Amino acid sequence: MKLLCSVLILASVLAVQAAPNTQIQNALNQYLVHARNLDTIVSEDVTTQCFNLYMPMLNEVAATFSSSYQGCISTANAQTANLTGQADQQQKTYQSEVSSLCSAFTSCDSNNDTTNFFNCYANTAQNDITVIYDLASQAASSANSLTSGIQAIQNTEYLCTNATQNAYVRDTAATYDLLDSCLKYGVPASTATSTTPAPTTSTTDGSFFFDL
Repeated sequence: MKLLCSVLILASVLAVQAAPNTQIQNALNQYLVHARNLDTIVSEDVTTQCFNLYMPMLNEVAATFSSSYQGCISTANAQTANLTGQADQQQKTYQSEVSSLCSAFTSCDSNNDTTNFFNCYANTAQNDITVIYDLASQAASSANSLTSGIQAIQNTEYLCTNATQNAYVRDTAATYDLLDSCLKYGVPASTATSTTPAPTTSTTDGSFFFDL
């Protein structure tokens, strides 16, 4: 049991630090190094049968973890790209509006009469003051919406990857428990696929839209 706990702790740490295949191999190497500490030593033939039985299960757990974890990241990246894409379009709209405002003032510069120049600036500023206030309000709202949207995506990604990592550790623990029992007491009488711990990986999906 002490050996099993050590392996499971190692697996949980590696779930955060390494790729799935590396996790399985490192945890397995750790297991093999200390396998001689088992209370009951079974024959080499039984040992081979045990590893032939449970190694495919460990590989399946790792493959499921890898796929689910990448799914969390891919979903988050797609949502972020969609959100920033909408923000880019809104940015271009704001830039166009500002350019129009500047052009209106620039047209006043071509007026050679000083009095007309001042009147042009005064009239343009009066006409555009409402537009400027609206633009300021909309830009602030857009910035807040973008920040909140990205934070929400990051939170969902964390929950998704965390659930996937937890499932990986649980499934690895269940499989090593079976392997540990096999090495101690021999190959179980029934080796049907029903003995395989079903992957419990969990993903969280959500969509976020840039609300302007």
